[in-house]
Amino acid sequence: MPGMKEGRIMSKSSKFFMGAIFGAAVGSILAILFAPKSGEELRKDLLEKASRIAIEVKKAAAQRQQELEEEINSFKAKI
Repeated sequence: MPGMKEGRIMSKSSKFFMGAIFGAAVGSILAILFAPKSGEELRKDLLEKASRIAIEVKKAAAQRQQELEEEINSFKAKI
């Protein structure tokens, strides 16, 4: 069944992408927390990083939604 294989590949790539985003978020936060900066600078940096991560997560969610819609349409076409 070729459809099942494609689904597993997409699932693996989505998991990898989300893991990479999560790892980047954790790494960024840890780097900021251990950097010698003032409280105001630290808060500003955290806010900027959080904004960037939120944008990346929204993009990843939109991409995954599109992939799922394509899979659903493909499945409907087979029925």
